[in-house]
Amino acid sequence: MYRSTGASPGTFTQMGWQVEDVEAVVTELRRRGVRFEEVDVPGFHTTDGIADIEGHYPTKGFRGERAAWFHDSEGNLLGIGEPYA
Repeated sequence: MYRSTGASPGTFTQMGWQVEDVEAVVTELRRRGVRFEEVDVPGFHTTDGIADIEGHYPTKGFRGERAAWFHDSEGNLLGIGEPYA
C-alpha cells in the first residue's frame, strides 16, 4: 500500500483477493447485500456474476481463474478470484 497523489476513477480492479471457492464467496457476499458486476462484451462475459478467464497465473502453474467484481461503498472496483489448473 502507498499514498496516492491522485484519485482513481474506480473503473479497474483496485484490490483483489484469491479465494478457494469463488461461487461460495459470491453466494455469501450476495446474502450480505453485495451486488456483483455483470459483463457481456466480445471475448469476456460473466454468468451469474462470475467470469472464466483463461491465461491468468501461468507462472504459478495455473491455466486460468474464475473471478467476480463488485464496487465498495466508495465506488472502488474490488475483485475475488479462484485460480484453476
